[in-house]
Amino acid sequence: MPPARSYPKRLVIAIFVCAAAFAAVACIDEADRSLASGDRWLGVGDLDAAIAEYKLARRQRGPVPAILVRLGHVYALRGDVDEALEYFEPLLEQDSSYRYQVATDLAVLATVARERGASENMARALQPLVGWGLGFVPRELQPSLAHHYWSDGDYARSLALYLSVLDDSAEVAPSVYYEAGRAYEELSGCERAIPLFEAYMSRANRRDENMDSARWHYGNCLFLAADEDRAVGRPGAALQKLDEMVQLGVPRTYVDDAHFLRGEMLLALGRTESALAAYQRVLDLNPARSGAQVRRAEERIRQIRFGSDE
Repeated sequence: MPPARSYPKRLVIAIFVCAAAFAAVACIDEADRSLASGDRWLGVGDLDAAIAEYKLARRQRGPVPAILVRLGHVYALRGDVDEALEYFEPLLEQDSSYRYQVATDLAVLATVARERGASENMARALQPLVGWGLGFVPRELQPSLAHHYWSDGDYARSLALYLSVLDDSAEVAPSVYYEAGRAYEELSGCERAIPLFEAYMSRANRRDENMDSARWHYGNCLFLAADEDRAVGRPGAALQKLDEMVQLGVPRTYVDDAHFLRGEMLLALGRTESALAAYQRVLDLNPARSGAQVRRAEERIRQIRFGSDE
């Protein structure tokens, strides 16, 4: 048996380095070939085949931006929100320069979801865009996203979007005014809700499904805002709101309170006859004398007429 052949150490190292370099080149070539093949499948509309090739390239080269952006894009074309975000999120962590490209894909994905009636998918697709700023959310999708948040009771996020829509010069649907007003009301902003309810009622058809609700909430906000005006010393503004509320006639449970409150402010302003009429209106609305404000109104009438509670 011939003796084992011995090679110089430098030659062994050189052979090893060359072998490693060849393997790396072969790996890169395989990844490039997979990407090119995926691009061809994408070009002819075979999304599943494109995904398979892109995933093969990812195994060969790792989660580099050029691969992540392709995978996210194809999943967006398929309408798969969670899968698209699975690749877009790490992509943007590596390279934020892809933000506008990702925003375009997610906006298309959200549009398709909206057309399918899948509002939850639409909202998930648009969530990264909302985080970057409302300017990234396409104008035509903002009302739908706002309505989604509003329906879920997320009034703060819905209101931000509705105000963005209302700031636009384009014509908006009456429902935008109604839902923005309701959002303000839920966030204890009745003063700002009032003009929105007024705008809705002036624009919507009287038979609109939200009309009765809008009138009720409009009256409710008039009463609550009037009480705030009274508390901070704005009797004129409070009286104006209460006059509008009692003329509207809703909410019915507040009408007695509104007339009594009007009497209180008119009396404080020295308008005695007008105050008497307001207190008397409380009694007229309660012929059985069973209303919560009846006794207080009777006391005020006695005080004014006789200067006594007796």
